[in-house]
Amino acid sequence: MNIPASLSAVMSARHVRRRLPLPEDVTKHLLDLSSLCWCAEDRVVEEFVMEQPIPPYLFAFAVGELEFREVGPRTRVYAESADVEVLDAAEVEFAGAEEMIRQGEKLFGEYDWERFDLLVLPPSFPYGGMENPRMVFLTPTVIKGDASGGQVVAHELAHSWTGNLITNVNNEHFWLNEGFTTYAERRIVEVVQGADIATLNMGIGWRGLKDEMERFKDNLECTKLKNNQQGVDPDDVYSQVPYEKGFQFVLRIERQVGRTAFDEFLKKYIATFKFKSIDTDTFLEFLKANIPGIEKEINLELWTEGVGIPEDAYEPVSTIYTKIISLAEEFKQGKMPSEDEVAEWKGQEWELYLENLPKSCEPSQVIALDKRYRLAESKDYEVKVSFLQLAISSKCREYHGEVEKTLKTVGRIKYLRPLFNALAQSGGTEEKQLAKQVFAEARETYHPIAQGVVESILSKYI
Repeated sequence: MNIPASLSAVMSARHVRRRLPLPEDVTKHLLDLSSLCWCAEDRVVEEFVMEQPIPPYLFAFAVGELEFREVGPRTRVYAESADVEVLDAAEVEFAGAEEMIRQGEKLFGEYDWERFDLLVLPPSFPYGGMENPRMVFLTPTVIKGDASGGQVVAHELAHSWTGNLITNVNNEHFWLNEGFTTYAERRIVEVVQGADIATLNMGIGWRGLKDEMERFKDNLECTKLKNNQQGVDPDDVYSQVPYEKGFQFVLRIERQVGRTAFDEFLKKYIATFKFKSIDTDTFLEFLKANIPGIEKEINLELWTEGVGIPEDAYEPVSTIYTKIISLAEEFKQGKMPSEDEVAEWKGQEWELYLENLPKSCEPSQVIALDKRYRLAESKDYEVKVSFLQLAISSKCREYHGEVEKTLKTVGRIKYLRPLFNALAQSGGTEEKQLAKQVFAEARETYHPIAQGVVESILSKYI
């Protein structure tokens, strides 16, 4: 890779060396980023090699003024040199990466990718993370200041086994990547951060899955794990279904056979299909061959090809989960949680609480909740966006300024979609006008995929 000498390059491959260009590099280097201007005196060549086979969507590289911090024997955190605060915060947030890798190896087998480096990208990056082997890409919004952002890292790490080693053959079988990875992520989180945190994640996912069922009530094909996407843009139907319904299916198998037996099955599954791409039928054949009679205990066809959420799915149960759901129910009667009840809450507890409130409330309730707990100012965007959704749907126009600021600060689709949806579907002229105005002003700061998502929302509702 031939780049300006003032810049650095990282890639989803092993770095070999950085050297001065040779004359033959004009035609033989991997990628010439210099267009028509090439001058050996102010350029360098970064050499990379990738021995393991990977699907093309995992090929990724980045070039910029980059710095890094060592956070473990296999992990560096990279960010732009100008973002020293981001780099410092990321170093703290992701300090537990090595422990996650070790626990992943215990659960799923040897880590085959040598390194697990992390690159924090600019805010326009449209996803939470991308699991490129050796060099995971992350949005800065996962840096929350309390190490809870490490859960996104756990998810991308889990892809090192489920997704990067075993890959879905195409997007109609996307659950094979994301359902297994969501399961693997929560197993890692359970060991590293505790069962309560893992259960909270399951609860947030359960609520998200139910919301997706409502979203696709007129397009039930999108609620299937194995689905028909002929002529469909995958970005148009991207959802939590492959993640959370896929997780529920994997968990259902574990619940049937027991964790010990399932762990043995999972390791064998990964070892059998590593560095291969498979489809749902291949997985089901392997499942039935290695757990004889499983098809008599679980309706495999209903789980993979049926619509909606099967009756034998599992809503998480724990003391803290039940308490938060109970407090959300009390809010409907006008009662806010006391300061003692939320004293130990972090982002996930607040996210679960907000996600289980009514879709709209009396404006006075929303304002009182924020006045007590400053949710609109949260540095955790999961909390902030959940609260702002509630404010929009409750016609609390006092928060329009914070909504505008948020939409002009982040480019992550996970936050753009619900906020633009809330504005566009509110029914209010002021909200619809705000949506159009903000998008017109912020559009060029969004990734093209994010632009398309917002354009689709606005064209549908405005």
